[in-house]
Amino acid sequence: MSNSFEQTPRELIIRYAGRNRVEDGLGISVNFFHLDCLASEVRLNVDLDAALTVVANSCYRWLAAGLRGYEKAAPKQLYRRFVETAGAIEVGPEQLTVHFDRRSHNPILREAALDHECPPIGWLGNLPVVFRFP
Repeated sequence: MSNSFEQTPRELIIRYAGRNRVEDGLGISVNFFHLDCLASEVRLNVDLDAALTVVANSCYRWLAAGLRGYEKAAPKQLYRRFVETAGAIEVGPEQLTVHFDRRSHNPILREAALDHECPPIGWLGNLPVVFRFP
């Protein structure tokens, strides 16, 4: 609610919806990324934890943007359906191959083609990443 009688009901509802989105985003960070369980009370570690939380959230947003139908999915849902996936990683002389186990969400991952524009990874000896599905 508001004490401002100059604002229209529409303006109040729009402002409330915006605040609700911010609160939801904070709630996701607290629940999924454990933002309330920072590693240390030392300021440097707390700053690093907060920064890594922002980076992790951005990575999940990037992943969601590439998955049809999951653009607005919460990080927890993305983690359960796509990140927490069984499989095997094979490091060969020419490429790094990720072999996924059979899952119902593999067609969505395959359609996203996340590995098609993957540049070689410098810290892995410039190996490209290739995904293999059963």
